[in-house]
Amino acid sequence: MSSASSTATFETDPRRWAEQQFGECTLGDVRRTQRLVDYAARQVAQPEASTNAVCAGDDAVAEGTYRWLRNPAIDAKAVDEGPFQATARICRDCALVLAIQDTTTLTYSHSVADKLGAVTEVEGHRIAGILVHSTLMVDPQNRMPLGLIDQQRWSRPVTEAGSKPKRQKVTGQHKKRAYQEKESIKWEQANERMRGRMESSATVITVCDREADIYDYLVYLFGHGHRFVIRAAQDRCLATRKGHLFGVIAKQPVIGKRMVSISQRGAQRGSVKQKKRASRPARVACMLVRAATVELARPANRHDGPESMRISVVYLRERHTPNGEEPAEWLLLTTESIASLRQIEKVIGYYECRWLIEEFHKAWKTGCRVEQRRFQSIGNLERMMSVTAPKSVRLLQIQALAKQCPTESCAAILSTPQWRCI
Repeated sequence: MSSASSTATFETDPRRWAEQQFGECTLGDVRRTQRLVDYAARQVAQPEASTNAVCAGDDAVAEGTYRWLRNPAIDAKAVDEGPFQATARICRDCALVLAIQDTTTLTYSHSVADKLGAVTEVEGHRIAGILVHSTLMVDPQNRMPLGLIDQQRWSRPVTEAGSKPKRQKVTGQHKKRAYQEKESIKWEQANERMRGRMESSATVITVCDREADIYDYLVYLFGHGHRFVIRAAQDRCLATRKGHLFGVIAKQPVIGKRMVSISQRGAQRGSVKQKKRASRPARVACMLVRAATVELARPANRHDGPESMRISVVYLRERHTPNGEEPAEWLLLTTESIASLRQIEKVIGYYECRWLIEEFHKAWKTGCRVEQRRFQSIGNLERMMSVTAPKSVRLLQIQALAKQCPTESCAAILSTPQWRCI
Protein backbone atom coordinates (compact mmCIF):
# COMPACT_ATOMS: atom_id res chain seq x y z
CA MET A 1 0.00 0.00 0.00
CA SER A 2 1.68 3.21 -1.16
CA SER A 3 1.35 6.61 0.47
CA ALA A 4 -1.04 7.75 -2.22
CA SER A 5 -3.24 4.65 -1.90
CA SER A 6 -3.20 4.96 1.90
CA THR A 7 -4.66 8.46 1.61
CA ALA A 8 -7.18 7.32 -0.96
CA THR A 9 -8.45 4.41 1.16
CA PHE A 10 -8.66 6.37 4.41
CA GLU A 11 -12.35 6.94 5.16
CA THR A 12 -12.76 10.65 5.88
CA ASP A 13 -16.47 10.61 6.76
CA PRO A 14 -17.05 9.66 10.44
CA ARG A 15 -20.41 8.02 9.78
CA ARG A 16 -19.19 5.90 6.87
CA TRP A 17 -16.18 4.90 9.03
CA ALA A 18 -18.52 3.91 11.87
CA GLU A 19 -20.64 1.85 9.46
CA GLN A 20 -17.55 0.03 8.23
CA GLN A 21 -16.38 -0.73 11.77
CA PHE A 22 -19.63 -1.46 13.60
CA GLY A 23 -22.39 -1.79 11.00
CA GLU A 24 -22.31 -5.61 11.01
CA CYS A 25 -22.24 -6.07 14.79
CA THR A 26 -24.89 -8.55 15.95
CA LEU A 27 -26.37 -7.12 19.14
CA GLY A 28 -29.78 -8.82 19.22
CA ASP A 29 -31.70 -5.79 17.89
CA VAL A 30 -30.94 -3.70 14.81
CA ARG A 31 -31.73 -0.55 16.79
CA ARG A 32 -28.84 -1.30 19.13
CA THR A 33 -26.48 -1.52 16.16
CA GLN A 34 -27.83 1.73 14.78
CA ARG A 35 -27.27 3.44 18.13
CA LEU A 36 -23.72 2.02 18.24
CA VAL A 37 -22.92 3.38 14.77
CA ASP A 38 -24.28 6.80 15.72
CA TYR A 39 -22.28 6.88 18.96
CA ALA A 40 -19.07 5.73 17.25
CA ALA A 41 -19.46 8.37 14.51
CA ARG A 42 -19.93 11.10 17.10
CA GLN A 43 -16.95 9.86 19.12
CA VAL A 44 -14.58 9.73 16.15
CA ALA A 45 -15.52 13.29 15.19
CA GLN A 46 -14.51 14.44 18.70
CA PRO A 47 -12.02 11.85 20.04
CA GLU A 48 -11.29 13.59 23.35
CA ALA A 49 -14.88 14.58 24.18
CA SER A 50 -17.10 12.95 26.80
CA THR A 51 -20.19 10.96 25.90
CA ASN A 52 -22.42 13.85 26.92
CA ALA A 53 -20.37 16.34 24.90
CA VAL A 54 -20.53 14.36 21.65
CA CYS A 55 -24.33 14.35 21.87
CA ALA A 56 -24.13 18.13 21.26
CA GLY A 57 -26.89 19.13 23.65
CA ASP A 58 -29.49 16.75 22.17
CA ASP A 59 -31.13 15.30 25.29
CA ALA A 60 -32.85 12.49 23.39
CA VAL A 61 -29.61 11.35 21.76
CA ALA A 62 -27.76 11.57 25.09
CA GLU A 63 -30.42 9.53 26.89
CA GLY A 64 -30.44 6.88 24.17
CA THR A 65 -26.65 6.65 24.17
CA TYR A 66 -26.40 6.27 27.94
CA ARG A 67 -29.12 3.61 27.86
CA TRP A 68 -27.07 1.73 25.26
CA LEU A 69 -23.91 1.96 27.37
CA ARG A 70 -25.76 0.78 30.48
CA ASN A 71 -27.61 -2.09 28.75
CA PRO A 72 -26.38 -5.39 30.24
CA ALA A 73 -27.90 -7.27 27.29
CA ILE A 74 -25.22 -5.81 24.99
CA ASP A 75 -22.09 -7.94 25.12
CA ALA A 76 -18.91 -5.89 24.68
CA LYS A 77 -17.35 -8.86 22.85
CA ALA A 78 -20.07 -8.61 20.19
CA VAL A 79 -19.19 -4.92 19.77
CA ASP A 80 -15.48 -5.83 19.48
CA GLU A 81 -16.14 -8.35 16.74
CA GLY A 82 -17.26 -5.78 14.16
CA PRO A 83 -13.90 -3.91 14.02
CA PHE A 84 -11.97 -7.20 14.30
CA GLN A 85 -13.71 -8.61 11.23
CA ALA A 86 -13.27 -5.31 9.37
CA THR A 87 -9.52 -5.49 10.05
CA ALA A 88 -9.37 -9.13 8.96
CA ARG A 89 -10.98 -8.26 5.61
CA ILE A 90 -8.31 -5.61 4.98
CA CYS A 91 -5.46 -7.92 6.02
CA ARG A 92 -6.55 -10.77 3.75
CA ASP A 93 -5.74 -8.57 0.75
CA CYS A 94 -2.21 -7.77 2.00
CA ALA A 95 0.87 -9.72 0.92
CA LEU A 96 2.28 -9.48 4.45
CA VAL A 97 1.03 -8.05 7.75
CA LEU A 98 2.48 -7.77 11.24
CA ALA A 99 0.39 -8.85 14.23
CA ILE A 100 1.84 -6.78 17.07
CA GLN A 101 0.83 -7.93 20.55
CA ASP A 102 1.19 -6.13 23.87
CA THR A 103 -0.53 -5.64 27.22
CA THR A 104 -1.41 -2.41 28.99
CA THR A 105 -3.29 -1.50 32.15
CA LEU A 106 -6.17 0.92 32.42
CA THR A 107 -6.34 2.26 35.97
CA TYR A 108 -9.31 3.83 37.73
CA SER A 109 -9.66 5.59 41.07
CA HIS A 110 -13.38 6.41 41.24
CA SER A 111 -16.05 4.15 42.79
CA VAL A 112 -15.71 1.41 40.15
CA ALA A 113 -12.19 0.71 41.51
CA ASP A 114 -13.72 -1.24 44.40
CA LYS A 115 -14.99 -3.79 41.86
CA LEU A 116 -11.61 -4.18 40.15
CA GLY A 117 -8.63 -6.22 41.23
CA ALA A 118 -5.18 -4.69 41.64
CA VAL A 119 -3.10 -4.48 38.45
CA THR A 120 -0.04 -3.41 40.42
CA GLU A 121 1.14 -1.94 43.70
CA VAL A 122 3.17 1.26 43.81
CA GLU A 123 4.91 2.38 47.01
CA GLY A 124 2.57 0.24 49.09
CA HIS A 125 -0.62 1.52 47.45
CA ARG A 126 -3.01 -0.74 45.58
CA ILE A 127 -3.70 0.40 42.00
CA ALA A 128 -6.98 -0.98 40.64
CA GLY A 129 -7.74 -1.41 37.00
CA ILE A 130 -8.32 -3.58 33.96
CA LEU A 131 -5.62 -5.38 31.98
CA VAL A 132 -5.93 -5.23 28.20
CA HIS A 133 -4.03 -7.41 25.73
CA SER A 134 -4.33 -6.17 22.14
CA THR A 135 -3.23 -7.35 18.69
CA LEU A 136 -2.65 -4.49 16.26
CA MET A 137 -2.27 -5.33 12.56
CA VAL A 138 0.27 -3.23 10.65
CA ASP A 139 1.40 -3.04 7.02
CA PRO A 140 5.22 -3.38 7.25
CA GLN A 141 5.82 -1.67 3.90
CA ASN A 142 4.61 1.76 5.02
CA ARG A 143 4.07 1.10 8.76
CA MET A 144 0.40 1.93 8.42
CA PRO A 145 -1.81 0.58 11.27
CA LEU A 146 -4.62 -1.44 9.68
CA GLY A 147 -6.73 -2.03 12.79
CA LEU A 148 -7.18 -4.21 15.84
CA ILE A 149 -7.86 -7.88 15.16
CA ASP A 150 -8.10 -9.00 18.77
CA GLN A 151 -8.37 -7.59 22.27
CA GLN A 152 -8.72 -9.40 25.57
CA ARG A 153 -9.70 -7.55 28.76
CA TRP A 154 -9.76 -8.93 32.27
CA SER A 155 -9.73 -7.85 35.88
CA ARG A 156 -7.96 -9.81 38.57
CA PRO A 157 -10.11 -11.10 41.45
CA VAL A 158 -10.68 -8.82 44.43
CA THR A 159 -10.10 -10.60 47.75
CA GLU A 160 -12.43 -8.30 49.68
CA ALA A 161 -14.25 -5.25 48.38
CA GLY A 162 -12.05 -2.22 48.84
CA SER A 163 -9.28 -4.14 50.57
CA LYS A 164 -5.69 -4.53 49.55
CA PRO A 165 -5.02 -8.07 48.23
CA LYS A 166 -2.59 -10.18 50.17
CA ARG A 167 0.82 -10.46 48.62
CA GLN A 168 1.88 -14.04 47.97
CA LYS A 169 5.32 -15.18 48.96
CA VAL A 170 7.62 -15.85 46.04
CA THR A 171 8.33 -19.52 46.70
CA GLY A 172 8.00 -20.97 43.21
CA GLN A 173 4.23 -21.31 43.63
CA HIS A 174 3.59 -19.37 40.42
CA LYS A 175 5.97 -21.60 38.49
CA LYS A 176 4.12 -24.71 39.65
CA ARG A 177 0.85 -23.52 38.13
CA ALA A 178 -0.05 -25.04 34.78
CA TYR A 179 0.75 -22.87 31.75
CA GLN A 180 -2.95 -22.83 30.80
CA GLU A 181 -3.79 -21.28 34.20
CA LYS A 182 -1.31 -18.40 33.97
CA GLU A 183 -1.92 -14.97 32.47
CA SER A 184 0.93 -15.72 30.06
CA ILE A 185 -1.45 -17.95 28.06
CA LYS A 186 -2.77 -14.65 26.66
CA TRP A 187 -0.15 -14.63 23.86
CA GLU A 188 -1.18 -18.03 22.57
CA GLN A 189 -4.89 -17.29 22.89
CA ALA A 190 -4.47 -14.07 20.91
CA ASN A 191 -2.75 -16.01 18.10
CA GLU A 192 -5.54 -18.56 18.05
CA ARG A 193 -8.28 -15.94 17.75
CA MET A 194 -6.31 -13.98 15.15
CA ARG A 195 -5.78 -17.12 13.07
CA GLY A 196 -9.50 -17.90 13.25
CA ARG A 197 -10.43 -14.47 11.90
CA MET A 198 -7.72 -14.42 9.25
CA GLU A 199 -8.50 -18.00 8.09
CA SER A 200 -4.76 -18.40 7.39
CA SER A 201 -1.65 -17.21 9.22
CA ALA A 202 0.79 -17.73 6.33
CA THR A 203 1.00 -14.00 5.57
CA VAL A 204 1.16 -12.91 9.23
CA ILE A 205 4.27 -12.31 11.35
CA THR A 206 3.65 -12.04 15.10
CA VAL A 207 5.79 -9.34 16.76
CA CYS A 208 6.21 -9.20 20.55
CA ASP A 209 8.45 -7.66 23.19
CA ARG A 210 10.41 -9.51 25.89
CA GLU A 211 7.38 -10.47 27.98
CA ALA A 212 6.45 -13.00 25.28
CA ASP A 213 9.76 -14.89 25.53
CA ILE A 214 8.10 -17.91 27.16
CA TYR A 215 9.14 -21.47 26.41
CA ASP A 216 5.56 -22.78 26.12
CA TYR A 217 4.62 -19.95 23.77
CA LEU A 218 7.64 -20.61 21.54
CA VAL A 219 6.69 -24.31 21.41
CA TYR A 220 3.14 -23.32 20.41
CA LEU A 221 4.34 -20.98 17.66
CA PHE A 222 6.71 -23.58 16.19
CA GLY A 223 4.12 -26.33 16.47
CA HIS A 224 1.49 -24.36 14.57
CA GLY A 225 3.81 -22.94 11.94
CA HIS A 226 3.44 -19.30 13.02
CA ARG A 227 6.01 -16.79 11.81
CA PHE A 228 7.32 -14.43 14.49
CA VAL A 229 9.84 -11.86 15.70
CA ILE A 230 10.16 -11.86 19.49
CA ARG A 231 12.68 -9.94 21.57
CA ALA A 232 14.49 -12.35 23.86
CA ALA A 233 14.47 -11.95 27.63
CA GLN A 234 15.77 -15.36 28.71
CA ASP A 235 19.45 -16.23 28.32
CA ARG A 236 18.66 -19.78 27.23
CA CYS A 237 21.00 -22.76 27.00
CA LEU A 238 22.03 -23.87 23.53
CA ALA A 239 21.82 -27.46 22.34
CA THR A 240 24.64 -27.56 19.81
CA ARG A 241 27.09 -24.98 21.15
CA LYS A 242 28.68 -24.48 24.55
CA GLY A 243 27.35 -21.53 26.49
CA HIS A 244 24.18 -19.49 26.57
CA LEU A 245 22.33 -17.51 23.95
CA PHE A 246 23.45 -13.95 24.77
CA GLY A 247 27.11 -14.85 25.25
CA VAL A 248 27.36 -16.87 22.03
CA ILE A 249 25.63 -14.32 19.81
CA ALA A 250 27.72 -11.46 21.23
CA LYS A 251 30.85 -13.21 19.93
CA GLN A 252 29.56 -13.38 16.35
CA PRO A 253 31.23 -11.06 13.81
CA VAL A 254 29.67 -7.65 13.15
CA ILE A 255 27.96 -7.73 9.75
CA GLY A 256 26.52 -4.23 9.59
CA LYS A 257 25.29 -1.12 11.35
CA ARG A 258 21.79 0.20 11.93
CA MET A 259 20.67 3.64 13.07
CA VAL A 260 17.78 3.14 15.50
CA SER A 261 15.56 5.80 17.04
CA ILE A 262 15.42 5.30 20.81
CA SER A 263 12.22 6.86 22.10
CA GLN A 264 11.87 9.19 25.03
CA ARG A 265 10.83 7.46 28.24
CA GLY A 266 9.48 8.93 31.43
CA ALA A 267 10.62 7.93 34.89
CA GLN A 268 8.87 4.93 36.43
CA ARG A 269 8.12 4.48 40.08
CA GLY A 270 9.00 1.10 41.50
CA SER A 271 6.26 -1.50 41.90
CA VAL A 272 5.98 -5.11 43.02
CA LYS A 273 6.85 -6.43 39.54
CA GLN A 274 8.86 -3.56 38.04
CA LYS A 275 12.02 -1.89 39.21
CA LYS A 276 12.32 1.85 39.62
CA ARG A 277 13.46 3.38 36.35
CA ALA A 278 14.98 6.75 35.49
CA SER A 279 13.75 8.88 32.61
CA ARG A 280 15.45 8.69 29.23
CA PRO A 281 15.68 11.37 26.52
CA ALA A 282 15.10 10.44 22.88
CA ARG A 283 18.21 9.71 20.82
CA VAL A 284 19.37 8.01 17.63
CA ALA A 285 21.63 5.07 18.41
CA CYS A 286 24.22 3.49 16.12
CA MET A 287 23.73 -0.25 16.61
CA LEU A 288 26.17 -2.96 15.58
CA VAL A 289 24.41 -5.92 13.96
CA ARG A 290 25.22 -9.60 14.42
CA ALA A 291 23.25 -12.68 13.41
CA ALA A 292 23.35 -16.46 13.69
CA THR A 293 21.19 -19.57 13.62
CA VAL A 294 21.17 -21.56 16.86
CA GLU A 295 19.49 -24.52 18.54
CA LEU A 296 17.72 -23.54 21.76
CA ALA A 297 17.80 -26.38 24.26
CA ARG A 298 14.73 -27.47 26.19
CA PRO A 299 14.84 -26.06 29.75
CA ALA A 300 16.41 -28.48 32.23
CA ASN A 301 13.27 -28.51 34.41
CA ARG A 302 11.02 -29.55 31.50
CA HIS A 303 10.40 -33.05 30.21
CA ASP A 304 7.79 -32.24 27.56
CA GLY A 305 8.12 -30.41 24.27
CA PRO A 306 10.87 -30.74 21.66
CA GLU A 307 14.43 -31.33 22.83
CA SER A 308 15.59 -28.29 20.86
CA MET A 309 14.29 -25.54 18.58
CA ARG A 310 16.27 -24.24 15.61
CA ILE A 311 15.85 -20.48 15.43
CA SER A 312 17.35 -17.44 13.74
CA VAL A 313 18.79 -14.71 15.96
CA VAL A 314 19.48 -11.05 15.15
CA TYR A 315 21.46 -9.10 17.74
CA LEU A 316 21.87 -5.32 17.90
CA ARG A 317 23.89 -3.45 20.50
CA GLU A 318 24.61 0.26 20.71
CA ARG A 319 28.18 1.16 19.76
CA HIS A 320 28.66 4.43 21.68
CA THR A 321 26.38 5.14 24.64
CA PRO A 322 25.81 8.61 26.15
CA ASN A 323 27.17 9.10 29.64
CA GLY A 324 24.84 7.74 32.29
CA GLU A 325 22.78 5.64 29.84
CA GLU A 326 22.64 1.88 29.44
CA PRO A 327 23.52 0.71 25.92
CA ALA A 328 20.49 -0.10 23.79
CA GLU A 329 20.35 -3.83 23.05
CA TRP A 330 17.94 -5.98 21.05
CA LEU A 331 18.21 -9.74 20.71
CA LEU A 332 15.51 -10.88 18.31
CA LEU A 333 14.32 -14.47 17.92
CA THR A 334 12.69 -15.12 14.56
CA THR A 335 11.49 -17.72 12.09
CA GLU A 336 12.38 -15.41 9.18
CA SER A 337 15.39 -16.07 6.97
CA ILE A 338 18.61 -14.20 7.83
CA ALA A 339 20.74 -15.47 4.96
CA SER A 340 21.53 -11.95 3.72
CA LEU A 341 21.98 -8.52 5.27
CA ARG A 342 18.84 -7.36 3.44
CA GLN A 343 16.79 -10.10 5.10
CA ILE A 344 18.28 -9.21 8.48
CA GLU A 345 17.34 -5.57 7.97
CA LYS A 346 13.78 -6.64 7.21
CA VAL A 347 13.61 -8.50 10.54
CA ILE A 348 14.89 -5.41 12.36
CA GLY A 349 12.32 -3.27 10.54
CA TYR A 350 9.51 -5.60 11.63
CA TYR A 351 10.53 -5.21 15.27
CA GLU A 352 10.83 -1.42 14.92
CA CYS A 353 7.11 -1.43 14.03
CA ARG A 354 6.36 -2.82 17.51
CA TRP A 355 6.47 0.68 18.93
CA LEU A 356 3.17 1.42 17.11
CA ILE A 357 1.24 -0.53 19.73
CA GLU A 358 2.74 1.71 22.42
CA GLU A 359 1.47 4.65 20.37
CA PHE A 360 -1.94 2.97 20.29
CA HIS A 361 -1.96 2.79 24.09
CA LYS A 362 -0.98 6.46 24.25
CA ALA A 363 -3.71 7.49 21.79
CA TRP A 364 -6.28 5.45 23.72
CA LYS A 365 -5.36 6.85 27.12
CA THR A 366 -4.44 10.43 26.19
CA GLY A 367 -6.22 11.17 22.91
CA CYS A 368 -9.43 9.31 23.78
CA ARG A 369 -9.17 9.69 27.58
CA VAL A 370 -10.29 6.11 28.22
CA GLU A 371 -9.14 6.23 31.85
CA GLN A 372 -11.08 9.45 32.56
CA ARG A 373 -14.49 7.94 31.73
CA ARG A 374 -16.32 7.66 35.03
CA PHE A 375 -18.73 4.80 34.42
CA GLN A 376 -19.91 3.02 37.53
CA SER A 377 -19.82 -0.62 36.41
CA ILE A 378 -17.30 -2.85 34.68
CA GLY A 379 -19.83 -3.69 31.94
CA ASN A 380 -20.38 -0.02 31.10
CA LEU A 381 -16.63 0.55 31.02
CA GLU A 382 -16.10 -2.37 28.66
CA ARG A 383 -18.75 -1.21 26.21
CA MET A 384 -17.12 2.22 26.13
CA MET A 385 -13.71 0.59 25.57
CA SER A 386 -15.08 -1.41 22.64
CA VAL A 387 -16.11 1.83 20.91
CA THR A 388 -13.04 3.93 21.71
CA ALA A 389 -10.31 1.36 20.90
CA PRO A 390 -10.90 1.41 17.09
CA LYS A 391 -11.14 5.19 17.28
CA SER A 392 -7.63 5.26 18.77
CA VAL A 393 -6.32 3.25 15.82
CA ARG A 394 -7.83 5.85 13.51
CA LEU A 395 -5.79 8.52 15.30
CA LEU A 396 -2.66 6.44 14.60
CA GLN A 397 -3.63 6.20 10.94
CA ILE A 398 -3.89 9.99 10.71
CA GLN A 399 -0.47 10.26 12.33
CA ALA A 400 0.99 7.75 9.83
CA LEU A 401 -0.51 9.60 6.88
CA ALA A 402 0.98 12.87 8.13
CA LYS A 403 4.43 11.23 8.11
CA GLN A 404 3.94 9.66 4.68
CA CYS A 405 2.51 12.77 3.01
CA PRO A 406 4.00 15.74 4.94
CA THR A 407 3.33 18.25 2.13
CA GLU A 408 -0.29 17.27 1.51
CA SER A 409 -3.07 19.39 2.97
CA CYS A 410 -4.78 17.89 6.01
CA ALA A 411 -8.08 18.73 4.28
CA ALA A 412 -7.53 15.56 2.23
CA ILE A 413 -8.56 13.43 5.21
CA LEU A 414 -10.09 15.84 7.74
CA SER A 415 -13.14 18.07 7.56
CA THR A 416 -12.77 21.80 8.26
CA PRO A 417 -14.25 21.55 11.80
CA GLN A 418 -11.94 18.62 12.58
CA TRP A 419 -8.65 20.22 11.53
CA ARG A 420 -9.62 23.52 13.11
CA CYS A 421 -10.33 21.70 16.38
CA ILE A 422 -6.98 19.87 16.22
